[in-house]
Amino acid sequence: MKSQIYIKCPQCQKNGLIIENRGRFLCANCQYDYTPLNEDPGKLDEILIDNLEDGGGPLGAIALYEWITLQPPQEAARHIQQLAKDNKIKLF
Repeated sequence: MKSQIYIKCPQCQKNGLIIENRGRFLCANCQYDYTPLNEDPGKLDEILIDNLEDGGGPLGAIALYEWITLQPPQEAARHIQQLAKDNKIKLF
């Protein structure tokens, strides 16, 4: 397991650790599987926006985006910054 980020889970609504298990990314609280969000970028963005609006901070959102989409860190950061800008969310 390599995760050290906490994200508000869309299923259980708890702020939980994301764990990696056999190439899948799961909520440690309820086992919600984030991995299929790679095929649903709109839903992934909804989860990211929800976390940014709740003050979850950009680092967790960047890491989740990077892990799910397999994008490099720079692209993940750019995507989160654009999401924040488009949704009028202050990151810092």
